[in-house]
Amino acid sequence: MAFVPVTHMSQPRASLEAQDLAREIEQVVVDFQKRRPRTSSRDVQQAMDIVESRAGTGISRHRSQATTRIIVATGVLVAFALALLLFFAG
Repeated sequence: MAFVPVTHMSQPRASLEAQDLAREIEQVVVDFQKRRPRTSSRDVQQAMDIVESRAGTGISRHRSQATTRIIVATGVLVAFALALLLFFAG
């Protein structure tokens, strides 16, 4: 199965460094798939997720922490609003 990169038209133009890195990664994937033809696109995606998490950028980790903070803050506000409602209703 050949690796076909997916591009989105709405993405901003990547830097030259990012484009060069993408070409190198793409070539590594193609070479790997030549050696291991049973490699699926899902395997490639999982590998890229692993690389992202190990790259030191922490992008996924920061998104997860931010989402958790938003959920907790929303929960606290809802609980406070319910407490006020019950206080004034009773």
